[in-house]
Parts: sequence; C-alpha cells; structure tokens
Amino acid sequence: MIALRALCAIIALLPVVVAAQLQPASVSAAPTASALLARTVALYTGVRPLRAEFTQRVKNPITDTETPSAGSYLQRGPGVFSVNFSQPAGDRIVSDGRTLWVFVPSATPGQVLKMPVGAGAPGGVDLVGQFFTAPTRKFTVTDGGVVTVSGLALRKLVLVPRSDMGFTRAVLTVVPATGVLKQIEVTEHSGLMRTLSFSSITRGAALEASAFTFVVPRGVTVVDPAAMTKGQ
Repeated sequence: MIALRALCAIIALLPVVVAAQLQPASVSAAPTASALLARTVALYTGVRPLRAEFTQRVKNPITDTETPSAGSYLQRGPGVFSVNFSQPAGDRIVSDGRTLWVFVPSATPGQVLKMPVGAGAPGGVDLVGQFFTAPTRKFTVTDGGVVTVSGLALRKLVLVPRSDMGFTRAVLTVVPATGVLKQIEVTEHSGLMRTLSFSSITRGAALEASAFTFVVPRGVTVVDPAAMTKGQ
C-alpha cells in the first residue's frame, strides 16, 4: 500500500517536472538605459583613438529638405576630432582641442569658420567630448525602446542636455549586448536633425597628427565670430 501511494505521488508530480523542464532558461533583465550607456562609454573611451566610416542625413524641417553626405570620422580624445567628407568631397570639420574649423566649400565657398572648441558649430559632433565624457552628469538619460535594423535588435538611448549644449536632444542607437554604437541622431535648437549612421568604428586606430590640424587654403577667408564680437 505504501509503495502504491508513493507511485501515485510520483505520477502526480510528473506534469510539474515535465513543465519545469519545458520552461525556457531564465533570461537576465535587460540593462537600464544608464547601464547600457556606461557600457558604450567604456567601449569607446578605454582605447583611443577612433576611426569610423559614416553616412549622414541632415533634415531641415523649415524647408522640408534632406541632405545626404558621407565620409570618415577620426577622434583622438575629447575635443580633438576630424570629419572628412567624401560626399561632398573636400568638406572638412577639424578640431585640434582649442579651435574648431568648419570648412564646407560645397555650401560656403571661399571661407572657413573658426570657432572655439565647445561652441557647438554646425556639424561638429564630438563623440568623446560631448557624449562619452561624464554623460550622466551632462544629460538626463532615458530608454528610447527597441528598434530593428537589418534584422538586428538595437536599443535607443535618449539624452537630453541638463544645460545648453547647442542641441535639444540626442538619440544613441546601440547594440544591447555589446554597447557598439550604430547611429546617433542630434536635434538642434533650430529643429535641424542630424543623423549619423556608422558602418564601422575602429578602436585604437593609427592616426596621423596632421589629421587634426587645419591649414587655411590660399585665397580662403577666415570668418571668426569671436574676434568680430570682441572688435565691436
């Protein structure tokens, strides 16, 4: 009788045991937005310098136009970066850590804009200086949800500046498991939206020092707003 009761008990437990075996293994909770941003920051600030290939779209809500471009992005550290456009060819944005040069002959031929670093000149996206240096102190960070790109599930991180940084918000799209940056979207005060999509980012790339030096071409006029303001 005891053996029969034990057998009945085992039979009664079988559905529970089978159900437990069929349950999927527990999946660890997705990292918070701040934790995922910290993962991305560690990935790109631990090894310098960086080289990335990118495509860019600039959408102007006032004119309802969108301008595409492409090129390479180089960064040696906070405030030291260079953007070299292959489309339109010849356009450059260079920051040597003290001065930011914006040379876009495709739009303003015959002149180059000279500004202090951190002045938020158009097109000057400083990944390390603006977004990867003390980001939680500079921004309110929230989760922008999941987006699928080419079959890959990515996370959006929404960064809203705590003080004026020349833009209203930035959205970083990253690979959740690794923190690899795939895209950054910056909305400026004017409503202009600049979206950079990265096809590759190489950490520890060998970069020449000359890549972060701008030599004013012959016949090009230097436009220095700070000097003009000082002279008034």
